[in-house]
Amino acid sequence: MTRARFRVLPALIGVAALLASSRIVAPQELPAAQSTKILFSDVLDLPARIDEPKLERNDGRLVLNCAVANRSSDQLLGLRLILLVVESSGKVRNRITWNEVSGVAAYSIKSLEFHPVIKGELDSTDRFFLAIDEVVGRETIWRVVESEKALRAYTRGLPGVNPVVRTVANKFDGRID
Repeated sequence: MTRARFRVLPALIGVAALLASSRIVAPQELPAAQSTKILFSDVLDLPARIDEPKLERNDGRLVLNCAVANRSSDQLLGLRLILLVVESSGKVRNRITWNEVSGVAAYSIKSLEFHPVIKGELDSTDRFFLAIDEVVGRETIWRVVESEKALRAYTRGLPGVNPVVRTVANKFDGRID
């Protein structure tokens, strides 16, 4: 009987530790050790793709850690991103757009840290959706037409909405070395 008691005891200690470490996350609180997964809506006609985006708290600020893959022969200089914060009811609570310098060489992948400014409250039940609105390359600029409309469709479970991508020659950044 004493052997059985010793086998059950470690299991009970493990359950007690699990219960003690679990807690409810208050609005606008993202623990330093916790990261929140972000769903990325990929547009296949863009040269950039974002892999494994995660929202983390770093020195009191929210940081988006990810890897950016360059699928083109053009060096990527920057990105314009859209992040939607969606409540558990499906309503969009917040829309954030911002520009980031990327510096990703042709046909390569690079880990980057982005700094979106998220205002308002965040809830532990919020879901996050990310898309690229514009990619600036050394020779070309790719712009997604109605990217927010496509991203909103993706938040509702309609990933088949594929937006049009327009390109223009980058007449200014190609001269920078």
